[in-house]
Amino acid sequence: MAQWTSQNKIRPGTYINFTAIAQPAMTIGDRGISTMAIPLNWGPEDELIDVYSTDMTGGSSLAKVGVTAADADAKLLTLMLSGCYLAKIYRLNSGGSKATATSGGLTITAKYTGTKGNSITVSVVENNLLFTVDTYVDGTRKHTQTVSEISELESNAFVDFSGSGSLIANAGITLTGGSNGAVNLATAYPAYLALARKAHWQTMALTQGNDTFASQFAQFADEMRNNEGRYVQVVVANYDSADSISVINSDCGVVLSDGATVTAEEATAWVAGITAGAAITESNGSKAFPNAVRILSERTDTEIKEALTAGKFILSTNMRGTIKVENDINSLHTITSNESRSWRLNQVVRVMDEIGTSIRDTWEQSYQHKVQNNSQGRLMYRAAIIGYMNSLQNREAIDNFLGAEEVSVEKGEEADAVVADLYAQPIAAMSKLYMTVTVTA
Repeated sequence: MAQWTSQNKIRPGTYINFTAIAQPAMTIGDRGISTMAIPLNWGPEDELIDVYSTDMTGGSSLAKVGVTAADADAKLLTLMLSGCYLAKIYRLNSGGSKATATSGGLTITAKYTGTKGNSITVSVVENNLLFTVDTYVDGTRKHTQTVSEISELESNAFVDFSGSGSLIANAGITLTGGSNGAVNLATAYPAYLALARKAHWQTMALTQGNDTFASQFAQFADEMRNNEGRYVQVVVANYDSADSISVINSDCGVVLSDGATVTAEEATAWVAGITAGAAITESNGSKAFPNAVRILSERTDTEIKEALTAGKFILSTNMRGTIKVENDINSLHTITSNESRSWRLNQVVRVMDEIGTSIRDTWEQSYQHKVQNNSQGRLMYRAAIIGYMNSLQNREAIDNFLGAEEVSVEKGEEADAVVADLYAQPIAAMSKLYMTVTVTA
């Protein structure tokens, strides 16, 4: 789905424009998927790794990315998954080595490259002509099997076995030689973005890099939104050239209660997570940063106003001492005639994105190349849109939707073209209170 200026598209598809009116899906889709590229000491290369929040708390993330929620070096994953249910992770480092070990005719090789492989130990215990082979990671048993010889061994989530002949009993064979490889952002980021272009997600975090990479990610998000109809947002840190609903320009560095520091770059993972996880009826304004006790870049009232005017997603401290999001905004601050100031609010953008995504999905799944372009077919599609918009209004995502008179579905200039017009007024959560109190003696 993409924008259109005339009815001259060649590819079958959905072409939707959002335009602001000057002032005097269909089912509601799921949210909660974010993505980022980070260095890892374990895990596959050149692919997106699905890590669920339940993986981190339940421990199954260890086999995927080498860490769990209990690990100190899981900071970025913990930050992102504290706000969403699924993170699609790309491993930035490449060219490392797999840890290995040998015992007689048995060769044990770590499943992935990385230093995490050096924490793997395999024990072989003889038991009545059979051998019990256990795989341990950081001293905790993760897999066990009983075989009579090497050729019967089956690989598990952490190691591959190879070789032949008889097993030799031992108390523990420790794998060595695992290395992480190097991070080359100039080559890793384009490879990551190529994979992300094909995947389903709502937000992306740039946790390391300079303005050059921030510009690259911002351009990618704008292209996805404007040219491909993929309604996504990227979160970058202190990239003041950003000026788009596709880009959240964040400065949310904090010191935590345990003394650890979360830099502004690292905090993009948290902002991306809470943005992906927020419902279309929810604002992240005033959301507290977990365990934060101090803001790295504390601002005065004047500086807060300047940052908001410039389209920065920042933190502030309320009167109770809680460190929280000042306002849930994106970087848009130059308003054109085709835009509205309300588009600066990420909650409004989420509603717009929900409408665009659900209408596209319904069109592609149920109408495109399936329903005839006659009055009956167009009435069916119109009725689906009306029902969907009513559901959004019932959810308090939009307001003042009057039903049939707000939706038009007509035949286009070509035999297979349909032209639809739809009016929607997204709702935002209350954030400003203007009150006058009259006191009488």
